[in-house]
Amino acid sequence: MPHWPPQSQASSFYGNPRGVNGHASPQWEAKNLTTIKPPFRMTYAGRPIASIRIHRLCAESLARVLQNIWLRAGKSQGKIDEWGVSLFGGTYNFRLKRGSSTLSMHAFGCAIDLAPERFPMGRSKPTFCADVLAAFATEGWVNLPKDRMHFQAATI
Repeated sequence: MPHWPPQSQASSFYGNPRGVNGHASPQWEAKNLTTIKPPFRMTYAGRPIASIRIHRLCAESLARVLQNIWLRAGKSQGKIDEWGVSLFGGTYNFRLKRGSSTLSMHAFGCAIDLAPERFPMGRSKPTFCADVLAAFATEGWVNLPKDRMHFQAATI
């Protein structure tokens, strides 16, 4: 299982995504972000997505998580849809944490949101089924108690 850094050490592990005047760095993005192809159909705002943009250091891990979920679902797109995993909410997004002056884990490209409408921020329940949670946990990804849509490759 990969060993992810604490959130407080994300810059030293993933690199600093800040560029000129505190904005996103295109150079950091080009050097550190890559894409993976999910093994099942996923949509964003009702439109199919072909790939997921993620930090290169956690790309293989996320690919394994998604493959593990696909296998746990018996390679059934219907089960994936039922679990909400096909509803992509985003990965890399250069922004601050809500209500904070620190960068979100999305700004480092080490976080993914799934089924945001089903699991809105601020609610601890409902949560994903045990199979989805176990697939992420096997790779050391953290699911936040008050942000159930969110999984990150960084510890709290």
